[in-house]
Amino acid sequence: MTRKPVLMEHETKLVEENAYKRNRSSQIGKILTYIPPDPHGDTIVVTIVDEDIKEHQSYWSNSLIGYVAGENPYFKSMENYVDNVWDFVNKSKILCHVDGYYIFRFDSMDDRDRVIQLGPYTFHYKSFILMNWSIDFVFDLECLNVIPLWVRFPNLTVGYWSTEVLSKLASVVGKPMYTDLYTIEMDRISFARVLVEADSSHPLPSDIELHTPVGIIHQSVEYD
Repeated sequence: MTRKPVLMEHETKLVEENAYKRNRSSQIGKILTYIPPDPHGDTIVVTIVDEDIKEHQSYWSNSLIGYVAGENPYFKSMENYVDNVWDFVNKSKILCHVDGYYIFRFDSMDDRDRVIQLGPYTFHYKSFILMNWSIDFVFDLECLNVIPLWVRFPNLTVGYWSTEVLSKLASVVGKPMYTDLYTIEMDRISFARVLVEADSSHPLPSDIELHTPVGIIHQSVEYD
């Protein structure tokens, strides 16, 4: 078997310099145009309208943001994880940010949702947090508290399994995302199950009081 040649230090530096120059080539980059800013007294203002970001919002809408609590995994390690654990969907494009989070862009919204719905996940026995990409996402300590949680509403009678009722119940915990497949198809009726983005720094409710047309129901809340 032919071994790959090892580059000398000066050769490695030359390769890096060429790549750096190529990255900044005017023949490769996107051509921009001058658009004057909006004058507002002493403040320089740039106004962004929906049309400016529509294309990129559409491009990234199939994406998830992921980070591992207490760990900053190497790219190759994350790539191996995705290949082995998410093998039930087409492989996503994996992008790593220097701050320690990843973006996973999938071929379709269905693939993205399947990955979320089959969670939660762990990475080397640590929580692997996933959330839908949004254009205003900022990675900071506060966002680390917002995690997806599977929430169960045990013994909730199927008459209350409408989208509206489940949305109202889930909204007590956080931001509703999806139900699981069993809840959609009502194949198992012991509990309804909903994925919610919740702030883990705040206490999570264990009981909800429902005021219904037939009276008051005390609904318990459980978490996976």
